[in-house]
Amino acid sequence: MRFRYHFNHLSLRQKLILISVTCLVLPTVLLLYISNLNAQKIIEDQTLENSVKTLTNIQSQVNAVLDEMISISNSIIFDTELMNTLVNAKTDPRAARKLTIRLQQVAATRNDLHLTLLLTDGRYYSDYSFDEYNPQLFYQQDWFSSVTQLATYETFFIGPVPDYLAPHWQEPSYVLLSACVLMDDDSIPFAYLIISRSEKTIRELHARFQQDIYLLNTQDQILSSHKMEQIGQNINSFFHMDSLQSAKTIQLKKDNQLILSEPLQYPGWRLVSIASYEQMTQRLKSFYRSGQILQVLLTIGFLLALTFFLRRFTMPIQVLADVANKVEAGNLDVRSHIRGIDDVGKLGRSFDQMLTRIQKMIGQIEMEQELKRRAELAMLQMQIHPHFLFNVLSSIRMRLLMKDDLENAELLGSLSTLLRQTISNQQELVTLHTELENVKQYTQLMNFAKRFPLATVVESDPELLPKTVPRFILQPIVENAYKHGFRKKGGTILIRVERIPSAIRLRVEDDGLGISPEGLENLQGRLQISKDEVLNLSMHNAPGIGLSNVYGRLKLIYGERFQMNITSELHHGTVIELIIPDLSEGEEHA
Repeated sequence: MRFRYHFNHLSLRQKLILISVTCLVLPTVLLLYISNLNAQKIIEDQTLENSVKTLTNIQSQVNAVLDEMISISNSIIFDTELMNTLVNAKTDPRAARKLTIRLQQVAATRNDLHLTLLLTDGRYYSDYSFDEYNPQLFYQQDWFSSVTQLATYETFFIGPVPDYLAPHWQEPSYVLLSACVLMDDDSIPFAYLIISRSEKTIRELHARFQQDIYLLNTQDQILSSHKMEQIGQNINSFFHMDSLQSAKTIQLKKDNQLILSEPLQYPGWRLVSIASYEQMTQRLKSFYRSGQILQVLLTIGFLLALTFFLRRFTMPIQVLADVANKVEAGNLDVRSHIRGIDDVGKLGRSFDQMLTRIQKMIGQIEMEQELKRRAELAMLQMQIHPHFLFNVLSSIRMRLLMKDDLENAELLGSLSTLLRQTISNQQELVTLHTELENVKQYTQLMNFAKRFPLATVVESDPELLPKTVPRFILQPIVENAYKHGFRKKGGTILIRVERIPSAIRLRVEDDGLGISPEGLENLQGRLQISKDEVLNLSMHNAPGIGLSNVYGRLKLIYGERFQMNITSELHHGTVIELIIPDLSEGEEHA
């Protein structure tokens, strides 16, 4: 009722603008809602389709690698000349040399391909040097007993197996093996052929894709992964993959993960794709949002243009209403001066002509008799009440409403808002509890921004949490760990706070890349400066936010009672210890 009351008291011009905008906005909002639902469905379908295509592409390439291993195995088994050479090599050194050259020629077709022939009489041949690896060690492998049970022309795939030819100083690597049995005419095994391919070959097939691709065996053991530390582990320890027959989405670390599985052709292995749903749909959603923003801007522009033209087209009606109010107040000299060939122009012209005729009639009455004119004029002024003008005006308004033609435009709209929270604190000293909480919040934010999230473990004596320490002494250390220690992998940061005699030790330990001996020596040299040297440097250098800043601030606050110890080993992580005095109540800083 209140809305109706206020609506009835609006002018015709205001009603036209309100109704026009309402008739445009309501369908647009409904259309936006429906379009958003459809767009989400389309994005989901497109994302799933792209993921399936990607996994199918990788599946065909992995199958090709396995096919190539089987093809090489068959080419050797059915090579009559090579088999004869193998028989003669027992007594002829030249035949043995020829056999080794033949194996090297086959292995040379691929950089990661290696061949080994193990004969039941104790002989063995390979494309690599026996100084690199003794082929007889294959007999000691757990899987070799399964190889001895193979039938003729049957191929057995094994993986993951540590790379037996990799130098000990390199990072651990793995290979995938295929094995088959060579039998004589009496179906008696006389040799075993072992072919190896680097796991890196499989990994490189999916390295350029957004998804995390895993090669699994029948026991769901990871044979190939972009994370070396996951190889050999069961994937169910990371994801629940039981009875995965089709695509599904799971919640993992506050992120939706799209999981797909495709079987391989030969050994019963399969490929599993795990990808962040938000990351996969980010590009489509960005394109969709850009379109929505454009449509919103166009609609706002259209609304502004519509309001402008409605105000302009209805301006004559507003002028007529103002003139009518003035006429009603007794001013007959006012004119609307509205002209045109449309209905409003005709109304304005007729209105002005009517006022002119009224003035002429008044003049004629004045000429006949001045006294009578005054009386009649007074009477006329009392009787003239232009109700008929409002009736005519209402009729014109109704006609305009009935003839109004509104256009509707489509619009898709949604706006993405990115939130950044900035934590500011003007106090120099904070409780240890507050400092640890700041570090936890920082690591949470960095885990969202980084591809490889880190686990943060905090171990602290509860009695030390109320102790006050300078603020932001741990965050720069954790930040350095993110930037320099975990650029290509995830890991763990351990923060341990403990009491030692007359001091508190804050220990930050990570299992990241570590620091080279030269870099560690250089870093320790830059930090072994006195309080006076820190003051001198502070007069000529702007403050930073790294280890030097932490060391300088703590040195200025605690003097020689503060110590910073850094130990690190390349590829094994870094440990940074801050030892600050446990100031008793009333004791001043150095």
